Amino acid sequence: MSKKLDVISKTDLEEMHTGTLMSRRNALLKCEESFELSDQYQTTKHNGIEFKNTPQWKQAYQDLKAVLSTRENIPSKQERKALRQAKAKQSR
Repeated sequence: MSKKLDVISKTDLEEMHTGTLMSRRNALLKCEESFELSDQYQTTKHNGIEFKNTPQWKQAYQDLKAVLSTRENIPSKQERKALRQAKAKQSR
């Protein structure tokens, strides 16, 4: 059973920290594809986001991508390692 996410407006997303936005992105991607493909027996009366085939999920993911596109890149672990190694090599 997937966790239900609250619907958050784009203006609220713009005020969030980049790490929080990335966590929300991961949570959105972990949502199940559809009710039919899930292990649930009945739908619940929740206005949040639970399945990827809903308009709410599509809008939330589109808004999230738009906000993240305005943020500067956070280097991945591999990128940080390469930067460290290049810096150490230059200082020798």
